[in-house]
Amino acid sequence: MNAAARPLVTVVIPAYNAEKTLVETLRSVSDQSYDKLEILVVDDGSRDRTFDLARDYGLSDARVRVLSQHNGGVARARNHGVREARGLYIAPVDADDVWHPNKIERQLEAVLKFPGGNGVAYNWYAAIDENGIIFGHSRPVMHQGNIFEPLLRENFIGNGSTPLMPRAEILRCGGYDAGLRDSGAEGCEDLKLYLALAETLPFALIPDFLTGYRFTRGNMSSNAYRMLQSYALVMAPIADRYPHLARDIEASQFNTACWYFKKAFHDGDHAQLQKLAPMMARKYPSRLIVHGLRQSWRQVKRQGIRIAKRVLGKPPTQPKIRFTAAIPQVGAAFSDRFAGLPATTGPISSRVAENE
Repeated sequence: MNAAARPLVTVVIPAYNAEKTLVETLRSVSDQSYDKLEILVVDDGSRDRTFDLARDYGLSDARVRVLSQHNGGVARARNHGVREARGLYIAPVDADDVWHPNKIERQLEAVLKFPGGNGVAYNWYAAIDENGIIFGHSRPVMHQGNIFEPLLRENFIGNGSTPLMPRAEILRCGGYDAGLRDSGAEGCEDLKLYLALAETLPFALIPDFLTGYRFTRGNMSSNAYRMLQSYALVMAPIADRYPHLARDIEASQFNTACWYFKKAFHDGDHAQLQKLAPMMARKYPSRLIVHGLRQSWRQVKRQGIRIAKRVLGKPPTQPKIRFTAAIPQVGAAFSDRFAGLPATTGPISSRVAENE
């Protein structure tokens, strides 16, 4: 990428009581192969050493600037960073998530192929635990271009640490909706913004698992009941604007509820299950019956196919792979995915001089 086509990218890191993970997140940002970055850490009224750690980290990377606000939630923290940003593009990352070193470079190359560079880029993610160990990954969907309707049916972006977005378009859409938190339904602010952007902008896919999305007990995404409330509030006005998509939206809400129920069951989170089970039985009685029958039929069908192939001596069917990215290996560290890459070289000060 030539120097004339190297726009400044602002990384916005909302951080609340993030002393355990913030430095790891900052390192993954500092080590990006695309170095023309402004890195804004927005301390959201933390009560631990978050602010001090961010300030100290800035002593070794002058691209880091630390902002602070009274505790107002992740949406207000992100909006604060977007308002203060000098970059043409915004790349948000939560203070417990991490990036592959090539994430921003590959996303920017894709976005700049759009007319005027006016579009959004996203990638897939690996799910990591408290220790950065992979235990799953997002479904590798292939949606590009106009993704509004597919995104209504399934939040395949899946988190707030993945996209690269034009700052002007974020501001045009009103930023992240802090009103969801005020309504006691915090959680889907990122999805709401992605949908608003997708109504008018094309999206580019980087077909690789470039985000390490951390799941920890007690983080926002683990509160299933609140996330579903947030999801319903986000989808209600969209269903009013697009009545022909109402059935798709209802199916999406049901599938999302099922996903959270399965996650709570797998995690042994009985408190979430006690909230989700009666809510789903009350809201989706007929869908639950149909879903159960379909799942049973699919299980019987798969078992029948396996038995038939075993009898006929045919090998198991291999899944079709339409991309070249390595599938994240469960039990491996996310950092292992880029262990062989060369480290970022050159003094920070020389990179900063070009950025300003």
